[in-house]
Amino acid sequence: MARVHLAGGRWLTLRAARMEDTGQAPEDRDVAVSIEPSTAGDRVSVFARACGLSPRETELLHHLAGGAGTRDVARQMFVSENTVQDHLKSIFDKSAARSRRALLARALGT
Repeated sequence: MARVHLAGGRWLTLRAARMEDTGQAPEDRDVAVSIEPSTAGDRVSVFARACGLSPRETELLHHLAGGAGTRDVARQMFVSENTVQDHLKSIFDKSAARSRRALLARALGT
């Protein structure tokens, strides 16, 4: 699987797999390739891995990408709003983003 960034902020996900086992050696079997638009969640996940975010930081980023604010994220993650802000500061440090807007633009590939 691979993700490809195109002009105009578009992202594609490419998937390839060998066709079913027909008794042939794996290298002799045909390969099926699919091309589809990447979802926002896919792009956020790749960004989180690239920045080395922790699982909780990644979860927070997904909530923010879905449009949730600090209070909503705190409720959904069962933490205080201060903890959300602490995680966000850590994400800013790891991603070199300076604002939520910049962070989401980079994470979503827009």
